[in-house]
Amino acid sequence: MKLSHSSSLEVLIIDDHPLYLDGLEMMLAQSLDNIIVHKASTFEAAKAKLSSNISLDLILLDINLNGENGFDLCLLDEFKNEPIAILSAIDSSASILQAKKLGLLGFLNKGNDSDILIENITRLLNGESIFPSYSLAPSKLTPRQFEVLQLLAEGHPNKIICKQMKLTEATVKTHLRALFNILQVNTRTECVNVARKQHLI
Repeated sequence: MKLSHSSSLEVLIIDDHPLYLDGLEMMLAQSLDNIIVHKASTFEAAKAKLSSNISLDLILLDINLNGENGFDLCLLDEFKNEPIAILSAIDSSASILQAKKLGLLGFLNKGNDSDILIENITRLLNGESIFPSYSLAPSKLTPRQFEVLQLLAEGHPNKIICKQMKLTEATVKTHLRALFNILQVNTRTECVNVARKQHLI
């Protein structure tokens, strides 16, 4: 059953996975009346969409875009006043806190069932703010360490982590050593596995 809306709704999905983009576009078209879905897979494509003078009701933004950090997009002048919500496969505490700090509308997990995802997107379109309902437990990790851990969990080598976080390799290695010490592990794989068991990522 479609959810009706009196006027057209325009949504921009920014994600670097074409299959996910097409799948979500289809889901939204099947679930919501009068919806227009725009898609972009890069920063440049997203900026081009905005420069075309479309009036967006919601932007769904993935954090990781072809090696670039989606949060950086939120800081660009073109995007500062746009209705943005994060749509990511990883809802780590650090990412959720960063989204709140930037004043974004919400944080949705790609792993949710399609019905829940559509319901949450509908709520965002209706002006609600949505973040994961669980409380963020205090952690020994700093925001920087959280970010390194998240990129590590995505399988990125040190060079990519350096590029995304704009840090030197020595600094990244320092963060990794600190993570290994805190989580009491010796390898990158162990680090990610223990972090997941402790619900840090």
